[in-house]
Amino acid sequence: MAQAPIGELAEFRPSWQSFGVWYFGIFIFLAGPQINPETWVSAALGQLIASIIAAYVIIVRFTRMYRVTPETLEVERTFPSHVKQEVKIADITLVDLRRGMSQRLLGVAHVHVYAKGPEGEVQLRLNGVPDPVRFKQVLVDRGAANERVYGAFRS
Repeated sequence: MAQAPIGELAEFRPSWQSFGVWYFGIFIFLAGPQINPETWVSAALGQLIASIIAAYVIIVRFTRMYRVTPETLEVERTFPSHVKQEVKIADITLVDLRRGMSQRLLGVAHVHVYAKGPEGEVQLRLNGVPDPVRFKQVLVDRGAANERVYGAFRS
């Protein structure tokens, strides 16, 4: 069987669409005090909270990097400290797609990857993976195990 090409999944960051709920929060805190001036959130406080949420989105988006090679999967976080996790694709025991209704509509998912490691089971979390079904297929085609997971919002 032919392997799915890695393509843009070779190195990517969390998708902008994965922050949809955060964008809604930014909108609520910016527009809420304008729509209802008698709310407990003043316009200035709303702008401050919206700015903090926007800063969080930008920090998370640009401090996460995911890499897939023909043999390994790597997750790198650079804030607040530099952490790099790497597993061999052949050691992966489960690729679990976790997504709610809004994430399904936006075409993204949080992917939890479980693998055998020297100290036991290793779990990698990849947030905001675009085209998660294709991502899972890329890993499976390269030797990752694919146990079936049952439960809400799993595929």
